[in-house]
Amino acid sequence: MKKIFFLFISIICSNIYAQNIDIQLCYQKAAENYPLIKQKEMINKSAELKIINLNSNYLPQVNLNAQATYQSDVTKMSLNIPGVNIPENSKDMYKTTLDINQLIWDGGSISGQKKVESINTQNEQQNLETEIYKLKERVNLLYFNILMLKKNNELLDISRKDIGLKLQKIESGVKNGVINESNSDNLKAEIIKIEQKIIEIKTSENASIEMLKELCGIEITDNAIFTNPEISVNTNVFENNRPELKTFEINIARLSATQNVLSSKLMPKLYGFGQLGYGRPGLNMLSNDFQSFYIVGAKLSWNIWNWNQTQNEKKILEIQKDIINNTKDIYQKNMKMAYQRDKAEIDKFTELILKDLEIINLKTKIAKNSSSQFDNAYITSNDYLNDVNAETMAKINYEIHKIQLHKAKFDYLVNVGKL
Repeated sequence: MKKIFFLFISIICSNIYAQNIDIQLCYQKAAENYPLIKQKEMINKSAELKIINLNSNYLPQVNLNAQATYQSDVTKMSLNIPGVNIPENSKDMYKTTLDINQLIWDGGSISGQKKVESINTQNEQQNLETEIYKLKERVNLLYFNILMLKKNNELLDISRKDIGLKLQKIESGVKNGVINESNSDNLKAEIIKIEQKIIEIKTSENASIEMLKELCGIEITDNAIFTNPEISVNTNVFENNRPELKTFEINIARLSATQNVLSSKLMPKLYGFGQLGYGRPGLNMLSNDFQSFYIVGAKLSWNIWNWNQTQNEKKILEIQKDIINNTKDIYQKNMKMAYQRDKAEIDKFTELILKDLEIINLKTKIAKNSSSQFDNAYITSNDYLNDVNAETMAKINYEIHKIQLHKAKFDYLVNVGKL
């Protein structure tokens, strides 16, 4: 009695502390564990540095220049004025200047470039989100494969135990010479076959679990319970919410922002400038002495005609927009076909499950009848095993179809971006 009590307590404790794995947790962990997720911060840091560089164009630009020259001739004064000595300039000249340029107005060029960089960052982040979203397809494949393999093993184990109980019943008859020994040998051989299948399936199950562990970056214990997710779907209306659609929109916005930058090239640019210098000669060209000097002023630069280069570049961008829109239409068409495929899969497994129930009822009746006939030596062990295996296969098909229906629903939700 104590042994039974302790066994009961151990079963309860193992259920309490058993690890529960569900598909939503796998989605979350797969996204967090994916190496690509580290690029999010890198993309943001790169974008910050690009904006800082663009903002630096608003700051004064300072250049230090030095120059030494020797020339073959210099300007000379041929006037002969009594009492006035006009010196001749040296042919070697020296000049050091500090040039300062300050942008006053650039027609919106820098602000436009900053917007383009911001949209480029959004595009990179969205591409990253798309790749991470695709992990759900891989999670579905592994997770539901594990569920199917576990259910296969569970049903095969039940069948093995049932045949084992039948073997125990007939072994006494074999010992007494009432039942042919070949019947017990057939049952033993069938048990061994089932054990082989269990080993094969368990190996595949362990491999799938290891791959899921690697994908999600989580530890999965031997007694982990994989919950069979239930979810309802409405397949009557096609609605695509995949992250790829946002990528198309961002790319269109990027091209529009680039067009605005091109327009700013046609606007005048206004600069302020100053120059501090020291050299020989200075601003006074008649003096042969080293002098300091300065110049301040403003400059307007306006490219009033560039042979329609800007207009042509804008037209190129418009063509690129058309290409993106055309690619989007193709993508939507492919997704619509995928939606029809997923909808058909859901309908197929729904109908198969109904037929499975009918088959199970019939096969269970036949197996029970065969069991009774075998006990009374009306049929051979081969006949009995054929009917039992047919019942087991019917139950396996039923459980597999149920899991495949759940997978089809989750695949559908992932494919239309609703999960």
